[in-house]
Amino acid sequence: MYTLQRLTQLLKLNDTKTKTVFRNVFFSFFIKTINIAVNFLTIPLVLSFLSTTQYGIWLTLTAILSWFSFFDLGLGNGLRNKLTTSIADKNYEDGKIYVSTTYGSLAVIFGVLLIVFLIVNPFVNWTLVFNAPPSAASDLKMAVTYAISLLFVQFVLRLIITVLLALQRSALADLVNVIVQILVFFGLYLLKFYHFSTLAYVALVYSVIPVFVFLIVSLFLFSTTYKHLRPSFSHVRLEHAKGLLNIGLNFFIIQIAALVIYASDNFIISQLFTPSDVTTYNIAFKYFSVGSIFFTIILTPFWSMTTKAFAEKDLDWIKKTMKKLFIFWAFLVCILILQLLISEKLYSIWTNNAIGVPLSLSIIMCLYYIIITWGSIFSNFLNGVGKVKLQLYFATASMILNIPLAITFIKVFKFGIIGIPMATIIVTGIASLISYLQYRKIVNLSATGIWNR
Repeated sequence: MYTLQRLTQLLKLNDTKTKTVFRNVFFSFFIKTINIAVNFLTIPLVLSFLSTTQYGIWLTLTAILSWFSFFDLGLGNGLRNKLTTSIADKNYEDGKIYVSTTYGSLAVIFGVLLIVFLIVNPFVNWTLVFNAPPSAASDLKMAVTYAISLLFVQFVLRLIITVLLALQRSALADLVNVIVQILVFFGLYLLKFYHFSTLAYVALVYSVIPVFVFLIVSLFLFSTTYKHLRPSFSHVRLEHAKGLLNIGLNFFIIQIAALVIYASDNFIISQLFTPSDVTTYNIAFKYFSVGSIFFTIILTPFWSMTTKAFAEKDLDWIKKTMKKLFIFWAFLVCILILQLLISEKLYSIWTNNAIGVPLSLSIIMCLYYIIITWGSIFSNFLNGVGKVKLQLYFATASMILNIPLAITFIKVFKFGIIGIPMATIIVTGIASLISYLQYRKIVNLSATGIWNR
């Protein structure tokens, strides 16, 4: 703790907002480092007892699972902004109502989805969906059943992470997530040790552990530190649900667009190429994502703190903070370029020569993360201040154009697998430029019309 205090003095972090952000970033950096290490160790561990085809199917399944997270209609992000504002105004009663209403709403939404899934699941040919070999049919059906059923439960329980982010406790939120990753790793190790080499067992480990951890953390925090925000049936208010949905639906559509743009990559590859190509693509994707993960550590606490600063009309703090974020981004670009230069050697070490990644894919993936992280600076600001209407329109346009553009690059121009990130670079690059222009207008108090919505 002395080291942290000394660093705040050296960096001249004088105001409360910046100190809070720095404290979260400081601790999140070490926590995320552990998370990244565990994730990197997890890949060779899973590849040691699953074939590349099985692993490719699993990656495609996890991409599809991410689709379901957006059925919350943006209520999670709506809660994040509303709870931050309520706490800033010291209106704890409203905060408890927003928390209770969000938990109640998501319990209904995902409860209905669970029932529908259990009814429909027996009639779905999952081998056709995943382009998997017929021999994997039984194992794949069990894996899908475990993963999706428990995922619906997880989405309600993981609201505790949203509450922590709204309360500027992003480091604690990261700690909870890293505990999940560590326990998953040990669970996977036990599968290897006892020779349980099936997708169903992998799905069970990835699905049960988060539910268990989020449940225990929620019960503990809502019984102690955040007892004043503990959800209860008596505090569920339909009128507050409307307020959450007003901003939440905008987030929902943006999330759906992001889903189509980012999470559909594995599905497109499995359909146009093979499941093993999904593995190759994801090795490059995860390799270059390291810098992005660390950049997200810095960005995450700024969302809720920007909400607080904007509510207090502290635009000077926002401007100074954004300049610092630009510097961090420039440093990230240097890191990504260095990663590119040494990528071939590190791929070989990381995968034990099991996976070869083309240089062209590495170059495009490097550029992909340079563009994505630049745009995330402005989308994070806009999300924090709740000015997301223009972002919504361009996200929708990007969603519509991304897949056809990717298919055109693959089939017409014969770019192969790199056509997918190339399409994303183009559509998100344009949207990011618009977000930058909107940011400039808002902080200079010149935003009018659609630019201020």
